[in-house]
Amino acid sequence: MKKKIILFMVLALSIFTLTACKKATTFNLNDYLIEERNTLYTASDDLYCATLTSGYREQNYNFDGEITPKVEFGALNFSRLNKNPMATDTYTYLVTVGEQTYTGFLTKGLDNSYSADIESFVANDQEVKIEITFTGYNFSQTMTNTSSNFSVDSTTALKIANDNLSGEIQNLTKNKNNKIEVVMKILNDYTSTEEYFWYVGIVSTNGETYGILINANSGEVVAKKV
Repeated sequence: MKKKIILFMVLALSIFTLTACKKATTFNLNDYLIEERNTLYTASDDLYCATLTSGYREQNYNFDGEITPKVEFGALNFSRLNKNPMATDTYTYLVTVGEQTYTGFLTKGLDNSYSADIESFVANDQEVKIEITFTGYNFSQTMTNTSSNFSVDSTTALKIANDNLSGEIQNLTKNKNNKIEVVMKILNDYTSTEEYFWYVGIVSTNGETYGILINANSGEVVAKKV
């Protein structure tokens, strides 16, 4: 478990480049979010698993040092449970959220999965169904609203991160030219555990990267990188 937590932190921190924001004496991480993932739906059969994470992120999403208006997104991910390579194929998806449907093709990611953005926020009280088809296979499931069962919601997790990183953040922003941006994600190892974590990552224009991993059920800080 310890090795998996360290891996989560490494993977999450690796996505950052130079970014920016403004200095504040009383710090609120919420003011510096460029991406926030709030809800998680999951589904699986004997071979595959799918996740749908949704939230808000910058419309012009890049690490350019500016906090710009955010838009809704829904990140759909499809992968094998046993970690064997996904077959190179055409993966078609159909996601139904209440009365609304989204359809298209999944794109191969850098890891062993295929993904798509349905460009919509999915609240914790929605009924979500998913169908993914490819050569010789049909994955059809009603998704489970996983994040609604978290004892620690995104607002509470962000406050925990804010409290635990306040000293480091003040050190980062003592120089007004050193600015930061923040990303909040939901992480888990779906293949072997039902434990989920809130990850909050911070990066400065001077290249420092800080991160914290919070158990979504206990609120415990299980890892911190400063």
